[in-house]
Amino acid sequence: MTDRPKDVTLEDLDARLREVEALQTLILNLLSTTRPLDSVLQQYGATESQSRAFYLLLDDLASRAAGDDAGNRPSFAYFEMSMNAIFPALRNNREFVGLVLDTMKLERPAYRDFQRYTGEKGWPTWR
Repeated sequence: MTDRPKDVTLEDLDARLREVEALQTLILNLLSTTRPLDSVLQQYGATESQSRAFYLLLDDLASRAAGDDAGNRPSFAYFEMSMNAIFPALRNNREFVGLVLDTMKLERPAYRDFQRYTGEKGWPTWR
């Protein structure tokens, strides 16, 4: 007396995938309103001026990564140098930099796009 499972079609799977993607987008949008990078910066003791400098850096890098000028795309070395300048007490702290890069997945869309760029470029690439 077992019920025979319904044959799942490719169309059924596509519909389920679209539902999951819609839910994922909704969750990411909800999470981004909590500004998860602020929590990371706070956890590592960043000052208000360091936080402002950090977000200015991310805005610049996200803009350059999305731009048409391939010669102006950011490198990990530049990102690392800038992070060390903004957060001298955290110089060469791989855990901090890795957490920042991972947390960008949960941030606003521009930072998520930048996080995808960093993944495509294989960041972090430690020397």
